[in-house]
Amino acid sequence: MRVFDYIIVCKTSDFKRVDRISQFMLLLTIIGLSFGIYKGFFAKPTLIIAIISAVLSWTLFCIYQQKKGGQPYYRLGLLFASWGWFLMPKALLIAGVYLIAALFERQVKFPYEIAFDTEGIVINTFPKKHYPWSAIQNAIIKDDIITIDFNNNRLIQKEINEPVTETISAEFNTFCSQQINH
Repeated sequence: MRVFDYIIVCKTSDFKRVDRISQFMLLLTIIGLSFGIYKGFFAKPTLIIAIISAVLSWTLFCIYQQKKGGQPYYRLGLLFASWGWFLMPKALLIAGVYLIAALFERQVKFPYEIAFDTEGIVINTFPKKHYPWSAIQNAIIKDDIITIDFNNNRLIQKEINEPVTETISAEFNTFCSQQINH
């Protein structure tokens, strides 16, 4: 496991759009599976009814969690939905889409982190991005904003999640300038 000298957690935007898409997908599952029961696609719909109940319960739990100020994760509901679509005739592709959504939902909501060590900078996104110090022209923290200026004129500026003291800012800026000039 790699140990970093500095890890900066940046402010992230809210995930309303991701949550709305997840809620919409779960609603489509409830409607689609209910329609499948209505049309008689299942000889014994007991399992499908259980899946619909699980999807509905998890959706309501996530909405409750969001109202309490928490971060909801719909991945378990999406996993149940994927299972339901897998059991539906000719819906294997839809099941795959739901499974992929369940696998990547948490990664999409992961906080934006930038890690620094003597080898370079790692940005924790999907997929992780690694930049050697030779690709960096400047990296500083000023006024609780981190700025990374690349040699190719690309610029990353992000607001930091928590206030940074002047001492830590100076220490970080010194570390970065030493790595760039090394």
